[in-house]
Amino acid sequence: MDTFRERFELTRKQYFRALDRLHEVVALDQTDIIRDSLIQRFEFTYELAWKCMFNWLRNQGENTPEMQRAILQAAFRCGLIADPQIWEQIKEQRNQTSHTYNEATAVTVDAYVRTHALAVFDALRDKLQTL
Repeated sequence: MDTFRERFELTRKQYFRALDRLHEVVALDQTDIIRDSLIQRFEFTYELAWKCMFNWLRNQGENTPEMQRAILQAAFRCGLIADPQIWEQIKEQRNQTSHTYNEATAVTVDAYVRTHALAVFDALRDKLQTL
């Protein structure tokens, strides 16, 4: 069985790759197809972000339950993230698109990712690169 350090290293690598893929699509001209791709990449980037936080916390000896809110609070307490409320907002945006498709919602989430979430994801990457 692998260690929490190995799990952290794997999810960190996957998170960095997912974030790179999100940046690729953000750089493209906006179309319906690009928006759909951005949303999909946003969803898996968020999923890898919180899983990476969880594995890092476990590697640090934190006994945090595998629940997103608890992970975000612990990551804040440990200095991994600066603002758990913005991560909660990102989670809410992700939940808006993960089960049904509504074009108006998709437009709103696309704008949110471009104006808010991407910078937060980048800040997490910056922090994770120092660990």
